[in-house]
Amino acid sequence: MSWLQNIIVLIIGFLLSQILIAARTHVRLITYFLDHSRTTTGGLLTATLFLSYSLSIFFSNTVVVLALLPVVRKLMAIFGNVKNHKTLAALFYCALIFGANTGGMASLTGSPLNVAAVSFANFQALPGAEHVTFFSWLMVGVPASFMLILAGRWLILAHTPSDLEPSVLPTPHRMGSLLPKKPLIFFFSNITFTFLLSAAQFLFKPDPLVAGMNIVDLSFLGYLGTILFFAFIFPRKARTPRNVLKNLTFLFLFLMAFPLIFVSKTLEQLEKRLGVPLGNAYTTLDNFLLRTLNFFWKPLFGENFKSLSIHNFNSVLSINRIMLEIPWFGILLMSITAVLLLLIISVGDNPATQDIDGWLFTVLKKFITWATSFSNSPAILYALTAVSTIFVTEIFNNTTVLLVVTPAIVAMQPLFQSEQLLLLLLVTVAASGAFMSPVATPVNALAFGGLEKVSIKTLLRLGFFMNLIAAFLITTNFLILLYFL
Repeated sequence: MSWLQNIIVLIIGFLLSQILIAARTHVRLITYFLDHSRTTTGGLLTATLFLSYSLSIFFSNTVVVLALLPVVRKLMAIFGNVKNHKTLAALFYCALIFGANTGGMASLTGSPLNVAAVSFANFQALPGAEHVTFFSWLMVGVPASFMLILAGRWLILAHTPSDLEPSVLPTPHRMGSLLPKKPLIFFFSNITFTFLLSAAQFLFKPDPLVAGMNIVDLSFLGYLGTILFFAFIFPRKARTPRNVLKNLTFLFLFLMAFPLIFVSKTLEQLEKRLGVPLGNAYTTLDNFLLRTLNFFWKPLFGENFKSLSIHNFNSVLSINRIMLEIPWFGILLMSITAVLLLLIISVGDNPATQDIDGWLFTVLKKFITWATSFSNSPAILYALTAVSTIFVTEIFNNTTVLLVVTPAIVAMQPLFQSEQLLLLLLVTVAASGAFMSPVATPVNALAFGGLEKVSIKTLLRLGFFMNLIAAFLITTNFLILLYFL
């Protein structure tokens, strides 16, 4: 069950990232880089780019962007009140999304889209899908994506004005500049264990033991249970049954409260960011939710929650903090975009048919069918698919593009065994290679929403060139991969 393993790897990666964020490891790393490198514009942009890339190889790139946005804002504060603030913001925006999107291409866990595509390939039983694991993707993705990140660095530095240098140099952080060894050892130990488990599945392909699961599947399930217990249930301080019960109750209450938190945060973003007059309805809902939680918590433990953002210091992670720190405005922006896109796609739809057959959807489907007609010429097919996927993604976002393209790939008549799988993976990777539009990927939307006064002209120019470079490198690498299959 490689799909089960892939989903577990994604969840574990997210939890590990949250544990490192709770330990402020990302802040300590960037501080270390600042204190041990040149404090120049190029140095700061390079540090942002490579840190975003490196973390996105192992963690979901959306999580990485969320973690690094506060760090990027602090880095920008070093420059003081520069005249071309919009250009500076655009350069840091590009460094952040170039790194996160490219890192998302490098591994199976780098982007949720990767896991979705591979799970679909397994569900459709596409030939060769069983060989796509965390291990195999990493072996191909890291060398290929590293070439793209080097190109991205060159592109960013080539467009950095020579007079744009920091005006306020940071003071040395003697304690903060120490390399966070313990969190890094914890991180790499877990990544190594995940890598070895995935390698065992790829190399040995063990037979099923229980309910269709083999020894590697069972190991992954046990590993996930251990991480969940360590993150949310295991007491950080006194290891007593009472503290275990408190952590379990805390986790359960906020999981049950998540739907109301979702509604509250959506209302808050509509009123604060979009100016929709709702009469502070989110405040009323928050107060109601807080009273409800205290109704259950107070009789059990004799304490009251002072706010919904209270930190549970008794556990490694607080589930409520994870919920509240979700980029609600970015999610709202993507949701509005998805609704508008659905309305556009529905124009011309025939209600007498079950399938969506609106004018735009029909045009896209015909284009995809035409593109796949070049199956006898892989170079043309791959290049056309990569370029069209990247630039169409700029308008319709990567999830929508994958949903539209996938049925055409499944319906095609393959000329060789792994053709459908390779095309599906090519589209998936290329859909993460859209670097221009703020709504092309969740990474772009979150970064754009988290930085103020970004020069649209600069990010469009750099993104356009990065798109072309990404299309070339993706095409080349998939042709090389085809040669060895």
